[in-house]
Amino acid sequence: MKEWHKAVIVSLVLMWIFLSMVYGSFNPMEWSIVNRPSGQPPGGTPPTTEVAGMFDMKVAGYNTLDLASSLTLGTNYNCFWYANRGGWMLLGSGSATIEVTPQDLGYVYAVVKIPAGQSYYVDAAQTKQMNPRVASVSYEDVDNDGYKEFTFRFSMADIPKPGSGNPTVTFYPYFLAYEKPAISAPADITGVGTAAVDKYIEWYLSFTNTKKAYGIVKVEFAINTTDTTKIQLSQMNIPGVGYLTGDQFGAPYKGTSSLTWTYTIGANLYQADYIKYGSNQLNKFDFTTKVKCQLATGDVIQATITIYGITVTGTLETITDIVNISA
Repeated sequence: MKEWHKAVIVSLVLMWIFLSMVYGSFNPMEWSIVNRPSGQPPGGTPPTTEVAGMFDMKVAGYNTLDLASSLTLGTNYNCFWYANRGGWMLLGSGSATIEVTPQDLGYVYAVVKIPAGQSYYVDAAQTKQMNPRVASVSYEDVDNDGYKEFTFRFSMADIPKPGSGNPTVTFYPYFLAYEKPAISAPADITGVGTAAVDKYIEWYLSFTNTKKAYGIVKVEFAINTTDTTKIQLSQMNIPGVGYLTGDQFGAPYKGTSSLTWTYTIGANLYQADYIKYGSNQLNKFDFTTKVKCQLATGDVIQATITIYGITVTGTLETITDIVNISA
């Protein structure tokens, strides 16, 4: 055997012995460098350095549509700090000093809640975008109070350590001020005739005040007949979603004397489509609807739009309007 072959083998053996001593096992498959540490969140990547110690957590909330006015912690919103150590553990609330342990794998969780009486949505998308340390967002009942909360997984890696005192980091949650908009009342459509023809209903929503938002979870279009040859939904615009065809709404539900097309966006505050009326913006959120008509002489069909919104407490409410379409 050549001398350099011997040197390579000896080096590999020495390295194996050294690593076995470091990781406490002579079996490389049991070394932590090849196994995901117990408790690491699925799909998550732990920080490159172990994080442990005391940290001063600061919280500063803002209105997404009105950055000049900051919101008050403890009044307009609350923030609670949790660790997931085989179960949720409360570490502190608001701007607090918390203890991070190696078991946390470098992450804590900011749970943001809106107190009763406050008219704000949590703007999860903006919060994630404006906080590079937020690795992911979930919507779950962390504190077992029966209600789901926006939960932000927050990285504690590489926070600079000061010369004295605890390392400090700030979390910036963002919010949207709630307002229920009004719907337009388009004129009835008359003189349609009996030939096949396309007609447009120009529904839209508008707000009374600027810097407001509204969460939408479902839209329905209904007609007061079960005869599918009279009127068919061809297309509807939903702001934030886009122009949807009747096929995307699916087959209409047939009631006793009605047909209803339904498009579901989501079921809760996390899944809602938020329309936002900011400064210097057109106050018109278009729900223009295209229908294909083929009426008989004397027909008068009621076309109804119902927009299902969601309040800051997760309660459903509706906005509706009716337009008559006559031959």
